Amino acid sequence: MAPNALLPTLPLRPLGGLTALLLALLAAPHAEARSLAQIKASGVLRVATTGDMPPFSLVSGGRYSGFEPELIEALASSLGVRVVYETVRGDQFTRLLQEDQVDAAIGAQAITSTRENKVDFTSPTVCAGVSVASMNPSLQKHTDLAGKTIAVSAGSVMQAYVQKLPFEKKVNVYPTVNDVVYAVISRSADATFAYRVMEPAFKKMLPKANLSFGPELWSVPIGIMVRQEDDSTRLALNAGLARFMQSGGYAALSLKHFGRDMRCTS
Repeated sequence: MAPNALLPTLPLRPLGGLTALLLALLAAPHAEARSLAQIKASGVLRVATTGDMPPFSLVSGGRYSGFEPELIEALASSLGVRVVYETVRGDQFTRLLQEDQVDAAIGAQAITSTRENKVDFTSPTVCAGVSVASMNPSLQKHTDLAGKTIAVSAGSVMQAYVQKLPFEKKVNVYPTVNDVVYAVISRSADATFAYRVMEPAFKKMLPKANLSFGPELWSVPIGIMVRQEDDSTRLALNAGLARFMQSGGYAALSLKHFGRDMRCTS
């Protein structure tokens, strides 16, 4: 008799949801971040951007412009590679980095401890002040928004901040910054929070909107987002950024897009 002949035949049962999920995760290949050497060998730095944050970054007709595209293209050039962009929503940045679909992400991304639990950042490229933006000039600070409807973009640092405000309000979350701006202009929302340096760009793009920006309430450091395991690329970008700042190229680029030097001073 065969050794297994006395063993009972067990009925096959479908895998439970949790078991199936665990097996799928174990079977899936781990997407490792490309090293700097691999990026150089490919000749391409893959960059995700929202393309809707002037003057930080803007895409129009397939052309990418603004402070951040010009900055990252200068840094890429110093590494001997060119930039290839992918336009996505800001709340997709972390996933794309973790899945190694992009090497970096730009879009006025504030450096926060919460974000640094999932991704890394370069040294700050800008320190920018945040203001209330509204069609009602009397809305000047966050306490003026009690009982109001506040528009924010999904996954933004503004969304996290607004949801923690200690008073009654309604928070409407939109897919993109463009959606947020048009919600405020159409008065579907009373206000949003935005970087103060964005005011001239939006007034130029929407001259009849009369969008009002209040005073700067606080300042946040902004950087280039990279994957946590990608130390070689982060360090190379930091080194290139330091050289760019020392050369005078940064001051000229910042003056071009912001009207002043926007580097962090502390």
